[in-house]
Amino acid sequence: MSMAGHGPNIGHGYVKYVVIDAQGNELEPVVFPALIGRAGRSVTGAIGRAETVQAGGSQWWVGEDALLAPSPLTILAQERLSDPAFLPALVRGAIQRFGNLNGTASGVCVTGLPATWASDPEKARALGAHLREAHSGYSGIRVIPEPLGLVYATTLDNYGQVVGDPALQEGQVAVIDLGHHTVDVAVLRRMVPVPTGLATFQLGTARPLQQIGGQLSAAFERELSLYEVDQAVRAQALLVAGQARPLPRGWDRPLLQNGEAITARLVESWGSGAQFESILIGGGGAELAPLVAAIQRRFAHARPVEQPQTAIARGYARLARRLGAQK
Repeated sequence: MSMAGHGPNIGHGYVKYVVIDAQGNELEPVVFPALIGRAGRSVTGAIGRAETVQAGGSQWWVGEDALLAPSPLTILAQERLSDPAFLPALVRGAIQRFGNLNGTASGVCVTGLPATWASDPEKARALGAHLREAHSGYSGIRVIPEPLGLVYATTLDNYGQVVGDPALQEGQVAVIDLGHHTVDVAVLRRMVPVPTGLATFQLGTARPLQQIGGQLSAAFERELSLYEVDQAVRAQALLVAGQARPLPRGWDRPLLQNGEAITARLVESWGSGAQFESILIGGGGAELAPLVAAIQRRFAHARPVEQPQTAIARGYARLARRLGAQK
């Protein structure tokens, strides 16, 4: 019996959630910043309304709405796994954004943790417990290393069947997940993860974005959240007084330096990378051209996957479909 596949990727920068229904149709992915803020009272007379979710005994605004709170909260470290409200609020916010799931509320769930976290059963159980608290429709939950989602997005279809490039299926492949807090890598041989090939580097995009934010705040005389900086970098422009303004000269230097640091760590681990048939690049950082360019200068056969920001969540959902068909 075919079941829907749920693929929540609760990243440090953004929540990405993909659902594939029992007929193999992918719903419109949900993407929003991984922020929560304690909900306050509505302002008298306001015609707009921000939706709230309940978690940890409180009401929360989630995503962009969290910026309404005096102190929006994001948790980048492992403490997110022990916080009673953070992950449940984000998952409930994602489910809420899908609206009517039209019969796909139930299904198998595959999610993930940074590569070296996923090998810790306690961390995997903690994440699974938060997901079950947030949504009762999961018939089963599997927690895998995050970068494997990139491989499954490339080698599985929406029915969970193996398709695509035979070199990815039969050869040795490396995967780079350019995340907000961490960079996670994995090596697979004939679609089997090599345990010694899993690694997590503390070289995510958060630090260079903070540095760029300082430059932009000085240049345009306004304070910016990390989310606003990320949006400006993706657009290579900032909205000021209703007008799109180009970013100042040299804005990308922190990203270039970050790309060089990532590449240096990869060279330490992989050498030339010639042992890999392919190197896949994904995650939100893969949408930032300076990072990808730095990696490709040393590893010419590295390539970004399609729709890199949502690719891991899509790989999760496709693997969930495969697992659901085996039940």
